Amino acid sequence: MLEPALAGAALPGPLLDAVLDAVLDAGRPEALGVLARSEALIAARPGLRDVLAATGYAEVARVAIPWHRSGQKAWPLRARRSVLAAARGSGWQGSQGVLTGLLKASEPERLRAAVVCPLPEAARTALKRAGRALTRAEQLRALLTVHDHEGAAAALALLGEVPGLRPEVIETVREADAGALRKAVELAEGTDGLIEELYDDRLPQREEHLALRDLVDWDAIAAADADRPFDETATALLAARPDCPDELRAAWYQVRGVAVATHSARLDPGLLALTPGGPRAARAVGLLVRRGLDSGFTAAQVLESARPAAAVLEAVRQPPGGGGAWNDLASRLADLVRDRLGADVEAWRAVRALLSRFGGTVPELLDEAAARAAAGPKPKSGGWPGAAAMPAGERSASVTGARAAFLTLLDAAPAATHAALLAQLDDRTVCDLFGHGRWRPEWIDLVMATRDTRHVRVLANRGSLGAEAIELLMRLDDPVVNGRLFRRTGATGPQRERLLSGRPVREDATEPLPLPAELVKELMGRTSGWRARDAVNCADPELQRHILSHVRVRGIVPQSRMLLNLWERHGVAKVIDLLDNEPPAVSHTRRVIRREVRGTMRRLLAGKDRDAALAELRAQVVAGETAEWQITELRGQHFSGAELFREAHPWHWEELLAEHARDPLPPLVLAGLSRIPECPEELRAESAELGDYDTPGEVLLWLEEGRTPQEILRARAVSHDLGTWVRQAIKYGGLTWDDVLEYGHPARQVLTVWGGERLRSPLTRLVRDNLDPSPEAWVLALRMLPGFTGSVAELARTAAAATGVAPRPHTETK
Repeated sequence: MLEPALAGAALPGPLLDAVLDAVLDAGRPEALGVLARSEALIAARPGLRDVLAATGYAEVARVAIPWHRSGQKAWPLRARRSVLAAARGSGWQGSQGVLTGLLKASEPERLRAAVVCPLPEAARTALKRAGRALTRAEQLRALLTVHDHEGAAAALALLGEVPGLRPEVIETVREADAGALRKAVELAEGTDGLIEELYDDRLPQREEHLALRDLVDWDAIAAADADRPFDETATALLAARPDCPDELRAAWYQVRGVAVATHSARLDPGLLALTPGGPRAARAVGLLVRRGLDSGFTAAQVLESARPAAAVLEAVRQPPGGGGAWNDLASRLADLVRDRLGADVEAWRAVRALLSRFGGTVPELLDEAAARAAAGPKPKSGGWPGAAAMPAGERSASVTGARAAFLTLLDAAPAATHAALLAQLDDRTVCDLFGHGRWRPEWIDLVMATRDTRHVRVLANRGSLGAEAIELLMRLDDPVVNGRLFRRTGATGPQRERLLSGRPVREDATEPLPLPAELVKELMGRTSGWRARDAVNCADPELQRHILSHVRVRGIVPQSRMLLNLWERHGVAKVIDLLDNEPPAVSHTRRVIRREVRGTMRRLLAGKDRDAALAELRAQVVAGETAEWQITELRGQHFSGAELFREAHPWHWEELLAEHARDPLPPLVLAGLSRIPECPEELRAESAELGDYDTPGEVLLWLEEGRTPQEILRARAVSHDLGTWVRQAIKYGGLTWDDVLEYGHPARQVLTVWGGERLRSPLTRLVRDNLDPSPEAWVLALRMLPGFTGSVAELARTAAAATGVAPRPHTETK
């Protein structure tokens, strides 16, 4: 019964801590085994694994040392050794015992931890079956375990039975001196043995062997490294220890910079002034700067100490989400750029020329650039430093090195500076700025005012372009730009539809816009990512047929609109061709044109007056696309997954919002609308809050009889179909979440339906007043929960009373 709570059920942190304390105090092996299986709890509560391992119970060991191939990940070596060293109680031996299964394992890594186990045959078997793979410390520890728990003679007898024992191990045991053996174990399990293991690059998971040492002699480590340098893996492992001295980290940073910058447990700002060693020095600087800003370095320390400037600027180009130091750095950098460079083209030219070879800090770089710009008289400047051509398709895939550093400086400058520089920048830098720079709304006006159409097309290539920017760029009515805008993931459904329609956006434009041939060619090869409205208004008949093969246009009105558009644009012959030769449905099973639509079209086409037929079709479509038609259809729905919500209508969202404000739409309608990508966030949020169930009929009858919501909760057992009514009652008055805890029943169903943030605050108050004073009350409440028929509040008070807790006075909600 306790397993859901012990496995990390949705209980507030302090309350779960109380449960854990009660279970640990009780010391029941089966409950501790449940705790051990909860990876979420183990991850969230440092130290819990060690506490469980120290119990030595077989139930914990089954989790820590899975000997069968269950796919379950074993615990770290230190924890496995801990539970084996403390082994006690039942469940270890016998045909189903944990140790029995472990000792059948063939992999040395599974047997390694058994060298400390005092149970019969454990250490002996580990030596015999995995001896060659064991370290000197593990071999000696296994022999000492046998010596202490199976007799000294047994350890000596093993010398002839174990293959792969190291000569120094054999020599130690042959002395038959327990003191010498213990001394050898102490040395091997200390820094002396650690150094030997760190040099052994064949030893799997060296970090686990390092973790076995609580204390490390760092002077000995430094001396060993001076005599024979550790490899990069060993250096990283040592630097990752919190007790590694700063002086040693600094020395290693100048030899193996990336390893230290990546793995160091503690970063000293003094490292910023040092030159990292190794083949990837710039990467080391970047790692150090980014980690440092996240863990305590100030912006001033980074800007004034870290070098070279290009590596620093590249590292800070994309902040990981902001934060105090990151925000301060952005502000300081903006001030430096404004004061040193401003909108001076020659200063910017100088800083770009210096970036690739300048070894100083960022302020020093900007000072030098400003000085060069002011030196005059200026020689003829020539082309832009590091100039490169426009990439294919006017789109740069990535920005690195000096280009990334320069882009960081451009990001720190205002849009007015970009406007001053735009005519001077090389084509590749323009691509870098508009494609990867920090977004500025002012860029839209900037590129629309330029006479260089490439700038507009570069901006239209920006992957993160939002719907608002897309709408503004669509006003250019440039077919090439439109083709690129259609590819943007930020384009809304109506925007995609308009871009494929070939209709201009400008009101004074009348000529249709042709779809670029390269866009059509590309889209003809696309088999996924289509929306139904893409096909409804597509101006290219062949592309339209391709889209129809891969996505269904649902709904009579949308299909009729599609055929009307085809007729008006390309003539009745194209309509007849589509009806007679439907494209094959590749990604769906039904025919492209619905039977009802096909019947209507056959009737219209059978008449002699095609103009009258076209007018009749147009009238039908216009009537079916009105807001009034949509509202009527929505209010007639009885299921949130109804076909209407999947039909390709151009929804009238403003009118639907107004209608909802006048007379709220049913929750199931809100739920259906919320699945449409363009649904306004206001409706989506309300749907998430309310759910999509109708109020049960019996509840409606009780409300008509005048019963209060509290009385209804008393009378009716809680179920999922009651959830929407309760949330509506809370939203619109008459009920609170405290009422739900007081009157809703049974308790388990209440917590199941509403478990989470909604009940967190009132539930915290309830259990704090009734259960927190006593772990026994907690345990009893959790035991009673599955079958308790009363409310959550009654459950808490009952458990408190049964365990002698004096709860605070409870005032019943009226």
